[in-house]
Amino acid sequence: MPPKKSSNGYKFCEPLPKGEILTDKSNKKWKLGISIGKGGFGEIYSAKPFETSSKEYQNVIKIEPHTNGPLFVEMHFYIRNCKPEEIQDFINKKKIKTFGMPLFFGSGSHDYKGEKYRFLVLEKYGTDLWKLFLGNNKQFPEVTVFQIAIQILDILEYIHSRGYVHADIKGANILLGITKETKNKQVYLLDFGLATKFSTEKEFKPNPKRAHDGTIEYLSRDAHQGVQTRRGDLEILFYNMIQWLGCTLPWEGKVSNPKTVNESKESHMDSFQKISKACFGSNNCPDVLLSYFKYLKTLQFNTEPDYEKIKKILLKGIKDAGGVLNQELVFSNKKPDKLVSNQKSTPKKRKQSENEATTKKGQKPKADSESTMPTKSSPKKLKSNSKEIEKNTANEALAGYTDAMREVLRKKKENDQAKKTKKSRRATVDIPISSEDMEDLGIKKINTKRMKTVLDTATIMEPKRSKRLFGKNSRSYNDNASDTEI
Repeated sequence: MPPKKSSNGYKFCEPLPKGEILTDKSNKKWKLGISIGKGGFGEIYSAKPFETSSKEYQNVIKIEPHTNGPLFVEMHFYIRNCKPEEIQDFINKKKIKTFGMPLFFGSGSHDYKGEKYRFLVLEKYGTDLWKLFLGNNKQFPEVTVFQIAIQILDILEYIHSRGYVHADIKGANILLGITKETKNKQVYLLDFGLATKFSTEKEFKPNPKRAHDGTIEYLSRDAHQGVQTRRGDLEILFYNMIQWLGCTLPWEGKVSNPKTVNESKESHMDSFQKISKACFGSNNCPDVLLSYFKYLKTLQFNTEPDYEKIKKILLKGIKDAGGVLNQELVFSNKKPDKLVSNQKSTPKKRKQSENEATTKKGQKPKADSESTMPTKSSPKKLKSNSKEIEKNTANEALAGYTDAMREVLRKKKENDQAKKTKKSRRATVDIPISSEDMEDLGIKKINTKRMKTVLDTATIMEPKRSKRLFGKNSRSYNDNASDTEI
């Protein structure tokens, strides 16, 4: 079955299977990957050199039936104008860091199921501007628009220096780089299927056979009459800039009738006031577009443009919008939201913050074990009886005490319960203490009436716990105990 035809009359390619091997004119073999795109002229596949062991497909191959013409034109344009050494000479001459002219890797013919195809091998690139444009509410920031325009201008200057015009500049034909050096920094102009020699005639002669040849929305007024010119490429870029800034071109709804579109362009491009009012309405139109428009009006159909002058106009537009030429390309107009954490601080984190603040003041932060923040008890702990709770509390209070100290405290408690006397401001304890206990405590001489002082001194590192056990009126470690030798 012969391949089907597209709406423009060109044949569609028969789908080629993944893994198909194609051999170019230099006998280099290429291995096909999956199909990654389909246009009106042919199909695009991911590809890689056959001999490589890499799993990555770093190239693309454009394929179309041999009877189609656009890829034939594009192939010969690359062969004649995209030699690496010539592109590098231009880069060095213009002193530019990156350049959006695609690299050419090879071309050839291939037979599949009785059908003959031609193919073109190119470098692989990222997404196209049209997809980004649609994904960002059909508007780019001003800085980005003029950054892209300057990069396209560099490419046009190179193409024009070779005697050609592109004639089909649009978002779908402008792709982003994917390498570390070019990602979100450099765009590439592809699809030279309509590239042709520009007119060098002394007189402007319309060519009805080539009238309206291109994408109608962006076609220049010269191209509507079948004449390809360098000023025509600049006019196409002008229409793209207006659209990228978020405007609708006045003739967008009339593209089904090329003559009507041409008449609309002739009318609106008669003056800047007409085109700016039709596109921007009451909104402010960047001054750079006025300067660009004025310069465009000065060009004759066969005049060589002053690319440096145009670049200065666009650079001023970047500066006026608050940007710089070599900054990363930003496609969204949304301002980044402030980062607000939705994580609630836990008691432990709040305590940590308090400790950090205390540390800044030169004080020692409390340990987490001393935190007074309440903790949840498990169901088993809730069922514990009161005696166990009291026992656990007492054990926690006596943590760090020696056995001798614990014994003294136990005897004091028993004595208090036996007497059941009221507490006085300076409690006395009548406790018989053996000489062994005194030696364990390190006491040489003791006055039993001052036992409380000894006990408080023994608990010098835990004054709060001492007060909890003996009452709020008990003496702390810094009370005077001059009548006791320790």
